[in-house]
Amino acid sequence: MIVLFIFIVLPLFSFFLTALIGKPGGVYVFIKYRTVTFTLRYYYNVLTQPYFRKSIFDTIILSLSVTALSFVLSLPISYALSRTSMPLKELIRVLLGLGISIPGFIVMYDLIVISTNVGFLPFSLYSYYGLLTVMTIASIPFMVMYVTLAFDNVDYRLIEAAYANGVSRVRTFFRVIMPLLMPGFVSGWVIVFLLTTGTLSVPLLLAPPTFPILTAYAYVQLFSFFNWGNAAALLSILLLINMTVIIAYSLYQKRLGFATIGGKGFHPRYTRNRAVIALLFVYSFIIGLLPIMEFIILALAAFSRFWVHSLLPSQYTLGNFYAAFQLYPFAPYASLILSSSAAVLAILISFISTYYTRMGLVRGKRLIDVLTLIIFSLSPVMIGITYLSTFSNDITASLINTFPIAVILGYTFGRIGYSTRALDISVNSISKSLFEAADIMGEGLNKFRSVILPLIMPGIIEGFLLVFIRSMIDYGTTVMLAPYNWATLALGSYAFVSTGEIPEGAALALIILIINLPVMTYLYYRRGRTFHEALLV
Repeated sequence: MIVLFIFIVLPLFSFFLTALIGKPGGVYVFIKYRTVTFTLRYYYNVLTQPYFRKSIFDTIILSLSVTALSFVLSLPISYALSRTSMPLKELIRVLLGLGISIPGFIVMYDLIVISTNVGFLPFSLYSYYGLLTVMTIASIPFMVMYVTLAFDNVDYRLIEAAYANGVSRVRTFFRVIMPLLMPGFVSGWVIVFLLTTGTLSVPLLLAPPTFPILTAYAYVQLFSFFNWGNAAALLSILLLINMTVIIAYSLYQKRLGFATIGGKGFHPRYTRNRAVIALLFVYSFIIGLLPIMEFIILALAAFSRFWVHSLLPSQYTLGNFYAAFQLYPFAPYASLILSSSAAVLAILISFISTYYTRMGLVRGKRLIDVLTLIIFSLSPVMIGITYLSTFSNDITASLINTFPIAVILGYTFGRIGYSTRALDISVNSISKSLFEAADIMGEGLNKFRSVILPLIMPGIIEGFLLVFIRSMIDYGTTVMLAPYNWATLALGSYAFVSTGEIPEGAALALIILIINLPVMTYLYYRRGRTFHEALLV
């Protein structure tokens, strides 16, 4: 509880203080000077000035658009995976699962390469439609998971029971089918909405002046104009929007007044129409190939020496990797060290908050759940500015400027929800009688090592890998908190691409995928179909 208070509650308090006083330092400034002047001027600015208001409005519009479009595109795939005898379903599941480890900025790189060298995009990439395209492609794997879960949880016997009792098809659809599908649908909508509102890397490069995005505009306010007050006020409004969505989702879950889990298993009713199955297979396979195509395009760009207005590069070289490592020689090690450290720390904290509350040795599970809920509403850029405003003072500035402590903490608490959820599933699936039997068998370390640890190891591995993968592709937290000599692969890659050096940026990004894709494949096969449960809010 002390750890969660220090590294979640206290930074959030400092963050809101920054928005009220216009200076970093948060609690430290408040304690040191005592007579701090509070003002609502920065909130007044962002709520009254047209361009600030437009950034808030456009962010909501983009997030809703990405959520709606990714849902529409994912619906046929999820139906095919759950309700048809379509061939190669497991392969398509794996391919789409790999897309989770491919961040939006890599999708953006690929589309920049395509629009530059092939040029078949019907719109400018640096526009609302470019943003919509990139973020939708990056969001489809997440949406497919949740929508597929929704279809998997529908027992067709309930539908047949409605028909047998004389209920019309229309009424059955709205009173039986949709209530069963909606929990999974809403989970997907919430996750994609939060991922879109919190994205920094894509809008920072693609958002045009006529369509400002809140995260990118807050970043510009901070690092271009050094206006801490406006940046914190903008992001606190984004936090309020995300919290509203999360709270509404939680209330919706509590209001669900039915359960569909019975004492017997059930088999879904499959669609047998061959023409429908063929169409769904072609569509699903094409979408499923997107992660592979993204990898191939990135690899071609990374090894290309000359690639202009042609389908493939005309010359290949290893020089892009050499040039990239000349400027960022420590980037691969920094990414591995920071991501692994964050994953270990997240697992340790999650273990305490799940295992010991399960055993009744630690109280306050409801408060921990509330804090986890808050974490899910914090995007990486919000985590970054929160810790930046907390540690930017005379005492703790070295945690940002010299040592990578702040970025590890940012990774940890920005993604601790993944590890907590994974461990929670493993711990709660174990009968408490097994823990009691362990008490009888032995004491202390031996009991933990021989009985408890093997039982919760699947959750530990899954939580570690999820935090590791999502930390490897983090840009928002890293650009805010990482010392210069601890630049990661994501940071170096984006720096190259933002200055027009696409091949060098692609080289560093390719290394990210070479690390992440095998890890994601292993994670999928370890947990099978249900590994996505660890991503649930």
